[in-house]
Amino acid sequence: MAAFSTNRYSRYVNLMKIILPVGILLSLGLVIGWPYIQSLGKETFASVDPSRPEIRENRMLRPHYMSTDEKGQPYHVDAAWAKQRTENLADLTSPEGSITMLEGQTFDLKAQKGLYDSQKKALNLEGDVTLTSTDGYLVKTEKALVTLDNKVIEGDTYIEGEGPTGKIMGKKGFKVENRPQGKVLTLKGPSRVVINKAAMKKNKDSHD
Repeated sequence: MAAFSTNRYSRYVNLMKIILPVGILLSLGLVIGWPYIQSLGKETFASVDPSRPEIRENRMLRPHYMSTDEKGQPYHVDAAWAKQRTENLADLTSPEGSITMLEGQTFDLKAQKGLYDSQKKALNLEGDVTLTSTDGYLVKTEKALVTLDNKVIEGDTYIEGEGPTGKIMGKKGFKVENRPQGKVLTLKGPSRVVINKAAMKKNKDSHD
Protein backbone atom coordinates (compact mmCIF):
# COMPACT_ATOMS: atom_id res chain seq x y z
CA MET A 1 0.00 0.00 0.00
CA ALA A 2 2.82 2.42 0.84
CA ALA A 3 4.57 1.58 -2.44
CA PHE A 4 1.36 2.36 -4.37
CA SER A 5 1.07 5.76 -2.64
CA THR A 6 4.71 6.56 -3.35
CA ASN A 7 4.34 5.74 -7.06
CA ARG A 8 1.15 7.78 -7.25
CA TYR A 9 2.85 10.77 -5.65
CA SER A 10 5.83 10.46 -8.05
CA ARG A 11 3.53 10.52 -11.08
CA TYR A 12 1.78 13.59 -9.66
CA VAL A 13 5.11 15.39 -9.21
CA ASN A 14 6.24 14.50 -12.72
CA LEU A 15 2.94 15.70 -14.16
CA MET A 16 3.24 19.03 -12.33
CA LYS A 17 6.73 19.47 -13.77
CA ILE A 18 5.13 19.44 -17.21
CA ILE A 19 1.89 21.34 -16.52
CA LEU A 20 3.36 24.25 -14.54
CA PRO A 21 5.90 25.42 -17.18
CA VAL A 22 3.28 25.10 -19.90
CA GLY A 23 0.81 27.11 -17.84
CA ILE A 24 3.38 29.82 -17.20
CA LEU A 25 4.17 30.09 -20.92
CA LEU A 26 0.48 30.29 -21.82
CA SER A 27 -0.08 33.02 -19.22
CA LEU A 28 2.84 35.08 -20.55
CA GLY A 29 1.62 34.67 -24.11
CA LEU A 30 -1.87 35.84 -23.16
CA VAL A 31 -0.51 38.92 -21.37
CA ILE A 32 1.71 39.89 -24.33
CA GLY A 33 -0.86 39.14 -27.04
CA TRP A 34 -3.98 40.51 -25.34
CA PRO A 35 -3.66 44.08 -26.76
CA TYR A 36 -3.38 42.61 -30.26
CA ILE A 37 -6.45 40.40 -29.71
CA GLN A 38 -8.44 43.41 -28.51
CA SER A 39 -7.45 45.42 -31.59
CA LEU A 40 -8.77 42.84 -34.05
CA GLY A 41 -11.79 44.10 -35.95
CA LYS A 42 -11.21 47.73 -34.94
CA GLU A 43 -10.17 50.68 -37.18
CA THR A 44 -7.78 53.41 -36.16
CA PHE A 45 -8.77 57.02 -36.88
CA ALA A 46 -6.33 59.94 -36.76
CA SER A 47 -7.65 63.11 -35.18
CA VAL A 48 -6.91 66.31 -37.15
CA ASP A 49 -7.20 69.79 -35.70
CA PRO A 50 -8.86 71.87 -38.49
CA SER A 51 -8.09 75.16 -36.76
CA ARG A 52 -4.39 75.05 -37.68
CA PRO A 53 -2.96 75.34 -41.21
CA GLU A 54 -1.11 72.11 -41.90
CA ILE A 55 0.09 70.11 -44.84
CA ARG A 56 -1.32 66.57 -45.19
CA GLU A 57 -0.72 64.67 -48.43
CA ASN A 58 0.48 67.90 -50.13
CA ARG A 59 -2.68 69.78 -49.05
CA MET A 60 -2.68 73.01 -47.08
CA LEU A 61 -5.59 74.52 -45.20
CA ARG A 62 -6.11 78.28 -45.59
CA PRO A 63 -2.85 79.05 -47.45
CA HIS A 64 -1.62 82.64 -47.73
CA TYR A 65 0.74 83.72 -50.53
CA MET A 66 2.23 87.21 -50.35
CA SER A 67 4.88 88.93 -52.46
CA THR A 68 5.64 92.09 -54.47
CA ASP A 69 5.58 92.82 -58.19
CA GLU A 70 8.38 94.16 -60.37
CA LYS A 71 7.58 97.70 -59.12
CA GLY A 72 7.74 96.65 -55.49
CA GLN A 73 3.98 96.88 -54.95
CA PRO A 74 2.43 94.18 -52.76
CA TYR A 75 -0.10 91.54 -53.71
CA HIS A 76 -1.53 88.59 -51.85
CA VAL A 77 -3.50 85.43 -52.66
CA ASP A 78 -5.54 83.43 -50.14
CA ALA A 79 -7.63 80.27 -50.51
CA ALA A 80 -9.71 77.81 -48.53
CA TRP A 81 -7.47 74.91 -49.62
CA ALA A 82 -4.34 74.41 -51.71
CA LYS A 83 -3.00 71.21 -53.23
CA GLN A 84 0.64 71.33 -54.28
CA ARG A 85 1.23 69.99 -57.80
CA THR A 86 4.92 70.81 -58.01
CA GLU A 87 7.32 73.04 -56.14
CA ASN A 88 5.93 76.09 -57.98
CA LEU A 89 2.34 75.12 -58.89
CA ALA A 90 -0.60 74.86 -56.50
CA ASP A 91 -4.29 74.14 -57.17
CA LEU A 92 -6.48 76.49 -55.13
CA THR A 93 -10.03 76.10 -53.85
CA SER A 94 -12.02 79.35 -53.42
CA PRO A 95 -9.05 81.64 -54.13
CA GLU A 96 -9.18 85.33 -53.22
CA GLY A 97 -6.56 87.94 -53.93
CA SER A 98 -5.77 91.63 -54.02
CA ILE A 99 -3.43 93.56 -56.31
CA THR A 100 -2.56 97.26 -56.39
CA MET A 101 -2.37 98.97 -59.78
CA LEU A 102 0.26 101.61 -60.60
CA GLU A 103 -2.07 104.55 -59.91
CA GLY A 104 -2.90 103.15 -56.49
CA GLN A 105 -6.24 101.53 -57.28
CA THR A 106 -6.80 98.04 -55.93
CA PHE A 107 -8.44 95.04 -57.60
CA ASP A 108 -9.95 92.34 -55.40
CA LEU A 109 -10.26 88.95 -57.10
CA LYS A 110 -12.14 85.78 -56.24
CA ALA A 111 -13.28 82.58 -57.96
CA GLN A 112 -14.33 78.99 -57.35
CA LYS A 113 -10.90 77.57 -58.16
CA GLY A 114 -7.50 78.62 -59.39
CA LEU A 115 -3.94 77.67 -60.24
CA TYR A 116 -1.11 79.68 -58.68
CA ASP A 117 2.36 79.71 -60.23
CA SER A 118 4.79 81.17 -57.70
CA GLN A 119 7.70 81.17 -60.18
CA LYS A 120 5.89 83.05 -62.97
CA LYS A 121 3.81 85.02 -60.44
CA ALA A 122 0.64 84.16 -62.33
CA LEU A 123 -2.83 83.22 -61.13
CA ASN A 124 -5.36 81.39 -63.31
CA LEU A 125 -8.93 81.83 -62.04
CA GLU A 126 -11.94 79.78 -63.11
CA GLY A 127 -15.63 79.62 -62.17
CA ASP A 128 -17.69 82.65 -61.07
CA VAL A 129 -14.70 84.97 -61.38
CA THR A 130 -15.42 88.35 -59.77
CA LEU A 131 -13.21 91.44 -60.03
CA THR A 132 -13.94 94.42 -57.79
CA SER A 133 -12.03 97.70 -58.06
CA THR A 134 -11.72 100.49 -55.54
CA ASP A 135 -13.12 102.95 -58.11
CA GLY A 136 -16.46 101.17 -57.87
CA TYR A 137 -16.52 98.60 -60.68
CA LEU A 138 -17.78 95.03 -60.36
CA VAL A 139 -16.90 92.69 -63.25
CA LYS A 140 -17.96 89.05 -63.68
CA THR A 141 -16.67 86.36 -66.03
CA GLU A 142 -15.82 82.63 -66.02
CA LYS A 143 -12.06 82.66 -66.58
CA ALA A 144 -9.26 85.13 -66.01
CA LEU A 145 -5.48 85.12 -66.02
CA VAL A 146 -3.76 87.49 -63.61
CA THR A 147 -0.09 88.24 -64.31
CA LEU A 148 0.93 89.61 -60.95
CA ASP A 149 4.31 91.06 -61.92
CA ASN A 150 3.04 93.53 -64.54
CA LYS A 151 -0.55 93.78 -63.17
CA VAL A 152 -2.34 92.52 -66.29
CA ILE A 153 -5.76 90.85 -65.92
CA GLU A 154 -7.31 89.25 -68.98
CA GLY A 155 -9.76 86.61 -70.13
CA ASP A 156 -11.27 85.18 -73.33
CA THR A 157 -14.81 84.39 -72.11
CA TYR A 158 -17.94 86.54 -71.88
CA ILE A 159 -17.63 89.44 -69.46
CA GLU A 160 -20.11 91.89 -68.00
CA GLY A 161 -19.78 94.56 -65.38
CA GLU A 162 -21.01 97.85 -64.06
CA GLY A 163 -19.75 100.79 -62.11
CA PRO A 164 -20.18 104.49 -61.40
CA THR A 165 -19.91 105.55 -65.06
CA GLY A 166 -22.02 102.79 -66.65
CA LYS A 167 -22.16 99.18 -67.80
CA ILE A 168 -19.85 97.10 -70.00
CA MET A 169 -20.16 93.81 -71.90
CA GLY A 170 -17.62 91.91 -73.99
CA LYS A 171 -18.52 88.65 -75.72
CA LYS A 172 -14.95 87.42 -76.11
CA GLY A 173 -13.33 88.69 -72.97
CA PHE A 174 -11.34 91.65 -71.75
CA LYS A 175 -7.93 92.95 -70.76
CA VAL A 176 -6.98 95.30 -67.94
CA GLU A 177 -3.45 96.70 -68.07
CA ASN A 178 -1.32 99.58 -66.86
CA ARG A 179 -0.26 102.22 -69.38
CA PRO A 180 1.48 105.58 -68.91
CA GLN A 181 -1.92 107.32 -68.84
CA GLY A 182 -3.21 104.89 -66.20
CA LYS A 183 -5.35 101.76 -66.08
CA VAL A 184 -6.90 100.76 -69.42
CA LEU A 185 -9.76 98.29 -69.94
CA THR A 186 -10.08 96.72 -73.40
CA LEU A 187 -13.15 94.68 -74.36
CA LYS A 188 -12.67 91.83 -76.86
CA GLY A 189 -15.05 90.85 -79.66
CA PRO A 190 -18.52 92.36 -80.05
CA SER A 191 -18.89 94.73 -77.11
CA ARG A 192 -21.30 97.17 -75.56
CA VAL A 193 -20.74 100.13 -73.27
CA VAL A 194 -23.63 101.95 -71.62
CA ILE A 195 -22.54 105.35 -70.31
CA ASN A 196 -24.17 106.93 -67.29
CA LYS A 197 -24.07 110.57 -68.43
CA ALA A 198 -25.05 111.96 -65.04
CA ALA A 199 -22.24 110.05 -63.36
CA MET A 200 -19.76 111.12 -66.05
CA LYS A 201 -20.73 114.79 -65.61
CA LYS A 202 -20.46 114.51 -61.83
CA ASN A 203 -17.06 112.89 -62.15
CA LYS A 204 -15.89 115.61 -64.59
CA ASP A 205 -17.12 118.41 -62.35
CA SER A 206 -15.32 116.95 -59.35
CA HIS A 207 -12.01 117.10 -61.26
CA ASP A 208 -12.46 120.67 -62.58
